[in-house]
Amino acid sequence: MNIPRGFALATLMTLAAGSALAGGFSLNDAANAISGMQGGDKAAAAAPTSQTAGLLGSLGSQLNITPQQAIGGTGAMLGLAKNQLSGSDYSQLSKSVPGLDKLSGSNGLGALSGLLGQSSGQSAGLDSALGNVKDTNDLNNAFGALGMDSGMIGQFAPVILQYLGQQGVGGSLLQSLSGIWGVAK
Repeated sequence: MNIPRGFALATLMTLAAGSALAGGFSLNDAANAISGMQGGDKAAAAAPTSQTAGLLGSLGSQLNITPQQAIGGTGAMLGLAKNQLSGSDYSQLSKSVPGLDKLSGSNGLGALSGLLGQSSGQSAGLDSALGNVKDTNDLNNAFGALGMDSGMIGQFAPVILQYLGQQGVGGSLLQSLSGIWGVAK
């Protein structure tokens, strides 16, 4: 898939401006973002940072799911983590993977609605399912709204945990996430 130069440049400039404000932008980040878009990975292209694009790309390729399912499932799982971890633990998680908080819970709906199209009625249904995941029942409902059964949670969790570990998230926090998501680490 060829990306017009103007679009690639605009994307690069947006990425540079956002990352510069956050404190640290490298050409490697830009290359990763652009290569994700050129590869046709819509979920990765909708991600707020190159780190979250890597996570969504891993989910899509390993689990053979749609971009909407990658973003929505990740958002639901992170929303549950945000609601069940202590504030300091969730803050540590967010600092370890820049942009992760923008995918959690209802924050992930922005990227998801971009993939679905602004006028899509599907977005409204997902808003109620993903908006506030407080327990495993809510998580199961969110996955159902995305067209996945609850067994997919057990497939998402190891991919997300492995990715977070590669990004420097500590063992005790990974263990807490494993417990929240109901998987053995």
